[in-house]
Amino acid sequence: MKKKVLASLFFLMFFVSFSLVSAQVNQSTEQEKINEAYSCLTDAVKNNCGTLTTEEKIFSLLSINQCKSELLEDSSNSGECWPKGNCNLKTTAQAILTLDKKGANTDKAKDWLLSQRKTPSEITWYLQITSNEQTNCQIEYSGLSYEITISEGGILAGNAGPGLSITTEGYWLQIFPSYSDKNFQISCDKSFLTNTLFKKEGSSTIHVSSESSSAAAGGITNEMIDSFCFAQNGVCNYEGSLWSVLALNTLDEEISPYLPYLITLAEDNQKFLPDAFLYSTTKKSDYLTTLLSKQIGNKWWAASSSGKFYDTSLALYSIQHETVSEKDSAKEWLLNEQESDGCWDSGNIRNTAFILLSAWPKNILSPSPGPSTLLCESSGNYCVPSGSCEGTIQASYSCPGLSSICCSNPYQEQSCSDLGGDICSSSEVCERGNLRSASDTTGRTCCVGDVCKVGSSVTPSTSQCTSSGGSCRIGGCLSNEDASSYLCSSSGETCCISQPSNKSNYTIIWIIGALIVLVILGIVFREKLRHLLLWIKSHFRKSGSNGPADPRGRFPPSVGSSGPSRPSYYPPRRHAPVERRILSQPHRPVPRHIPEKPKSGTGKELDDVLKKLKEMGK
Repeated sequence: MKKKVLASLFFLMFFVSFSLVSAQVNQSTEQEKINEAYSCLTDAVKNNCGTLTTEEKIFSLLSINQCKSELLEDSSNSGECWPKGNCNLKTTAQAILTLDKKGANTDKAKDWLLSQRKTPSEITWYLQITSNEQTNCQIEYSGLSYEITISEGGILAGNAGPGLSITTEGYWLQIFPSYSDKNFQISCDKSFLTNTLFKKEGSSTIHVSSESSSAAAGGITNEMIDSFCFAQNGVCNYEGSLWSVLALNTLDEEISPYLPYLITLAEDNQKFLPDAFLYSTTKKSDYLTTLLSKQIGNKWWAASSSGKFYDTSLALYSIQHETVSEKDSAKEWLLNEQESDGCWDSGNIRNTAFILLSAWPKNILSPSPGPSTLLCESSGNYCVPSGSCEGTIQASYSCPGLSSICCSNPYQEQSCSDLGGDICSSSEVCERGNLRSASDTTGRTCCVGDVCKVGSSVTPSTSQCTSSGGSCRIGGCLSNEDASSYLCSSSGETCCISQPSNKSNYTIIWIIGALIVLVILGIVFREKLRHLLLWIKSHFRKSGSNGPADPRGRFPPSVGSSGPSRPSYYPPRRHAPVERRILSQPHRPVPRHIPEKPKSGTGKELDDVLKKLKEMGK
């Protein structure tokens, strides 16, 4: 028995060891393919930088530290904008991203980029003032003061002046374009909260600004529209604005004035994968959820005319620091699509460099020695998303990829109070605000732009969503929710249903584990189990018959009453020689001679008749 147990344990250890070795082999194979890709790209770029396009130089410099001087030469006015003679937003922003990573001075290019800012005309703005109780408020702008009242239900009334107009719903004040540059100073006789809302013209989806202000009774808040896009030839350029905001975020510049334009027009510009840029710059889970949902076949992203290799690289770049299955499946697909020489897309330099930069980045720095060559995390610091450093930026240390900076403190998600929001319980709703993810809202939600109200104040159409276990949200569902077809009170809201938990997955795992243990025990103790089964089988047959059961599993044949007496069961197997020879044959009774009975008179007469008939037939 001990030998069998040891053999089973040895088998399990061998299986586990084999699995570990297989995993190591796969990792080794993956690393070999990555090394081949870097070698292929290096061979394609080496001594050829002068013939590459500006975009190829940019991504070659980022991924393998080649073509820096050629990229600088390809600019207008000695590093002001790219490419030379035909400056555009996208290429200049990409050059800023690259050269800043390589320690070059980009101040001149940043100034050119900021000079291209423009106030977008496609956005409608609103001023929101809320309070938990009825209050009187004064709004001052352009040197004049106007008074309005707010009811307990949040309805506004009064004269807000020439620059503001109460909306049809009565909850907000629309800001007229000619007053969009004014500062609005608000004061109320009860505690209150103010913020701005915005939407694209003609759209019913309303977005809430990330910043809000609150004050006690008699206090003052200030609200001002600060919104820009980046223009190409005097017209707001969406793709150029995406890359420009990404570049400014890497430089740790304030980017909040540019987000309303990017957010409101995202729906009309899905071909540029705006969710990848918005998640890179804001780290809001809504954008991550939307981006991951757009992966095709659990393999790649393909939205623009640039192709699936470029778009997949762009998506992977934005989730470099995330642990999600979509990232792993995309990397696996890329390795399967890798060509024999190690490159991708028929040797496309830009795409190959972008793939390596996004999926398998190396910390390749300028060859000059000194503190700038030190790695961030090996020095006890943290690589965090650009613009998210809550400590001290460690400029002397480097992080891989485009979206990381070295920070003295790890990245932490903001709390609801930091966002200026109100935490709602399961019985409360956020009617006119925006539900946001926060670090302190486990099992609850953070309402930004409004205060939480009890569920009874929800309109009937919203109840259709909440009665089904959902929540109405502005700006999309949370990462652990799915959008449903249930209706909300506002056409700009989405009914979000929580995804089922993965407890059932763990239950299946436990069941499979228990079955494996039972199989192993069955193998180890199979002899005892066989004897137990034979005993049960024999006991069952014994209880179901009138006589004793045959120990070998057969019942004795019936014996006539006139025959000689004989045993009612066969001898057990231990009476060996004779019984062993007949085990494979059915047992039959020993033939006996039974004397003939004398024929009766009737039988004799029948024989005589048959005899006469026979003689007559001759």
